[in-house]
Amino acid sequence: MIGNDRQTRRRFLAGLGAVASVAVAGCSTLPWGDAGTATSLRMSPAEAGSVLTDNEPTIEWPAPVRPAKSALETELERVDALLADVPDPLRPDDVPNGVVRETIVEKRDEAMTIRADGADATGAAQYHAFRETRDAREAARHAVTTWHAIDADRKSLAADLHDERDAVDTAVTDRHEALEYRGTDTADGRLRACLYYYQHETDLTNAARSLDRWSVAEADDVLELGESAGTLEFATATTTVWEHLDAQWLADDEPVALESTFETVLERSIEAADEAGFSAQDDDWFEAIGLGDLDDQYLEFVLWRAGQPVEDAQNGMKEALREGDLATGLSNALEFEVAYRGFQTVRDRITDGDVRDLSVEDVRAERREALAAAQQAREAELEGGSLTEPSLGAYILAETLRSLAWVDDSVRRAADREPETTVSLTSQYRDYVRYRSHLEALPAAVEAFRARLLE
Repeated sequence: MIGNDRQTRRRFLAGLGAVASVAVAGCSTLPWGDAGTATSLRMSPAEAGSVLTDNEPTIEWPAPVRPAKSALETELERVDALLADVPDPLRPDDVPNGVVRETIVEKRDEAMTIRADGADATGAAQYHAFRETRDAREAARHAVTTWHAIDADRKSLAADLHDERDAVDTAVTDRHEALEYRGTDTADGRLRACLYYYQHETDLTNAARSLDRWSVAEADDVLELGESAGTLEFATATTTVWEHLDAQWLADDEPVALESTFETVLERSIEAADEAGFSAQDDDWFEAIGLGDLDDQYLEFVLWRAGQPVEDAQNGMKEALREGDLATGLSNALEFEVAYRGFQTVRDRITDGDVRDLSVEDVRAERREALAAAQQAREAELEGGSLTEPSLGAYILAETLRSLAWVDDSVRRAADREPETTVSLTSQYRDYVRYRSHLEALPAAVEAFRARLLE
């Protein structure tokens, strides 16, 4: 590459960093405008709306275990107990400050909505409802603490919250450190165990991180005190939920230790990823993947984004092995298999000129093909059983379809703009391309992962 081209690409890479720092799910703005191929993806809101003419994504979250009905009821009762002190309705005479009043009502309503959904849940949905009671408890505690803080001794309240934080931090840490990988030593048992312990580790890790960021002071306003209390409630609920789910999990059949199996599979997955030779995303990355002469900044951006989850998953495997979070590492191992195959597909499509001269029909077709790939993944016959049975593969399928639904939401927002405006679907097309490639890759990726896990 000549000097000027290299400088241009370095500016491009700097622009990618700027986008990454402000991007949100499903939408981001290109810092250089609609360069190259992207110029043809500007259209009227009505044209943008035509992208969503096909079916909505069907998202089915897998459940590796089910809670006892009584445990779910106990968590819902905790929500009721927290909200019992909050007046309903909450009037201006009760809380003159409109912002505070609206926040209390909003959090109370959020808690009650989650509570109602949990009460209606049946079958496998009870597992998800049980985990979501953490959100209901957080919102309810936020509401009631904000209400009480209006007339409370702030110094005493802050001190109590500090003590509570220390106690729950110890509980979360102890539970994480005591975690043992156990399950039925069958194909179905290993697949379920990967999913179960991945979600167990993830929930505990997220709770620990929220506690690490936590702070409170007597000078905080009532909303800040309410939020701080809600964070503690969520962490406490996390330990409660997983204590019960552990009891349910270990009550099944005769569980055996799976730690050595998980560790071996993770180490082999890391070796396989290293052997794949995915190049680090640096200044010379496009040359390393054989596209140094690509002259379209939009397609460079599409390709770069397709490569990011590959590098993230590879790094995630190694970090998880160092930290001892083996199930998280196995999730990253499967994500690598999916993302690497997806990246290869996107790279080959760009090399073949398949994503140039784009129109709204191309956006619509990309989405349609993504949904078709999801259906094919559901119907695939794989070692260890269907991809839709509780497993990391089923979870990644649901997670990818949720991401696809978020892209759909951003298309709807574009379609709702004023009729005389012009909208761009550049980021949406890019994301449809990536998620389609992941969904198409999923069956083969799952087969590669299961070949190591079920050996």
